[in-house]
Amino acid sequence: MEHIDPVNKFHPNDPFKKTMVPSQFFNIDTKKDNVVEAENGTLIVVPKGCFKNAKGKIVEENVEIELAEAFAMKDMLLSNLMTTSNGELLETGGMIYLNVTANGEQLNISKENPLYVEIPTQKRISGMMAYKGERDENGNMNWVDPQPLETFLQPVDLDLLDFLPEGFENAVQMGMPYKGRTYADKELVDSLYYCLSFVNFFEITKYLEQVEYNEPYNNSNKRVVDGKYTEESYQYGNHVTGDSAVYDTLSKLCIDPAIIKTIKSGPYQNTLIATKEFEMRLQFIFKTCQNSILKIYINNLDKNLWELDSMAADAIRNLNPPYLEDSDVWRFDHWKSEMDSLSLVFRSFSNQELTNIKEADKYSQLLKGYYETRLSEVRAELEGAQRKFVASLQERQAVVKAVSDDYKTLLWKREKYRMEKYGFIWSQNGWINVDVGTIPKTWAPQRLEILVEQGKEYDQVYTYVIYTSLKSLYRLNTADNELFYVGNQDERVMNMPKKQAAIAISIAYKNEQSYLAVKEFKTGTSSLAMALTVSTKVEIQQTISKYDGYAEANRIDKDIGYMTFFAEEKKRQQELMSEKEFVGQLLMVACSCGFKTYGL
Repeated sequence: MEHIDPVNKFHPNDPFKKTMVPSQFFNIDTKKDNVVEAENGTLIVVPKGCFKNAKGKIVEENVEIELAEAFAMKDMLLSNLMTTSNGELLETGGMIYLNVTANGEQLNISKENPLYVEIPTQKRISGMMAYKGERDENGNMNWVDPQPLETFLQPVDLDLLDFLPEGFENAVQMGMPYKGRTYADKELVDSLYYCLSFVNFFEITKYLEQVEYNEPYNNSNKRVVDGKYTEESYQYGNHVTGDSAVYDTLSKLCIDPAIIKTIKSGPYQNTLIATKEFEMRLQFIFKTCQNSILKIYINNLDKNLWELDSMAADAIRNLNPPYLEDSDVWRFDHWKSEMDSLSLVFRSFSNQELTNIKEADKYSQLLKGYYETRLSEVRAELEGAQRKFVASLQERQAVVKAVSDDYKTLLWKREKYRMEKYGFIWSQNGWINVDVGTIPKTWAPQRLEILVEQGKEYDQVYTYVIYTSLKSLYRLNTADNELFYVGNQDERVMNMPKKQAAIAISIAYKNEQSYLAVKEFKTGTSSLAMALTVSTKVEIQQTISKYDGYAEANRIDKDIGYMTFFAEEKKRQQELMSEKEFVGQLLMVACSCGFKTYGL
């Protein structure tokens, strides 16, 4: 038989029974583990088979747990829960009433398989004890039989813990839309954080091919080497680029996201890693920028949390700042002050004297050797994703370069055709003709600007001049899709026939709609204005088909085909650079310690 003492919240004649703190009731299945959380935060871990009846047998039916919480002063006063033990005053950390029954029968709690009770507190006080309460019929309380508290940590589902640097998720949400997604779910947020482990910002800009070209003759940066134009001679636009040095330096001053991905996985579910207490400490570990501090906790899962906190406090105080010169006194002092403050935080954590989860040693043994193996796998996975991404950039760059080379060949032919028509002896002395040439009296350098009205409102605008007397095509340059000019931006002149018929054609696109403007003029006119009107692709094709008999290099449809390809590529590159800047901003959030300390 099992001896069971009657458990009464209060006696029938208790003068405080009407103002006694109310009870909460929980019905649980004893055939499985349960966790009960009360209204004011009391947590009771109920392992299966932990209750016994009067016959000493394990109860396998549903039971009712009655729980009352008295944490506020008014509840203690109205319930007359005086904090004295045999006449001596006690310092209370909170009081609860607990009773378990099954069908009205009083039950015992197994001493071999007890409950785990956790009472919430804003500040843990060292030396706290658990007292058993004895209440007499007059409502007087006496607290007896003190027992030391076992401050076991309680694991929670790893998926419910926030292992991201402070502000990271919000930064992702603020950066939406991203790659067509308007909302950042948990999977996207995590993937963006983990990718920071191997993101290489230099690689993003390294494989972007120049996509803006024009005839070299009037380009200010043209050069002729071995009788041929250099690659740079064809370029007149600004290449999409960006400063990657800051980001690549900053990425070395972070807690490695690959480590976070490694520990936020199933095998760590039954360790101190999967606790709210570690979650809190991780936010301060992020501020150290040191993987070594995080590894103190990962590599010592069998130790008590307070021991690890103490080790972390000592290690932080003895850290040396990476990438700082001795002469950089201001940054060194600032960094040292930050570390001293963090060391004190971990010292205060240690003073809480938190232990570990139950059976911590068993799980730490199982995980020995797992961490390094799994970390290598995670890094290989993340690095593989980065290599795959870079490979896609290389593959696309090869395609763009091939098209660009074809287009530069076409431009060479277009310019060569016009120069020959003007009377240059191109084939024998090409380098002389490119720079000087023999200028016949029938043509001369002339200025020409074409204003495409409201051109800035369109996605793409292309403006051409056709010299009909030569059957020659020239695409004008622009910096804003509105003012177009021949030659380079500074001089805006080119060699053209004198007082000959010419045609200006502007073709524009906005979303899926196309627009067209055509104007005939005489060379020597220095400026024109063009008004675009809505046009169908068929109408545009009919307009430019008049020149299909020209040499391939001088056909508008051929040039438009290249321009369409380059416009799509430029948009892709701009999107890629926007993504790079977005990820760079996320890196600044993830590595805020490095960003603030080093002024990056």
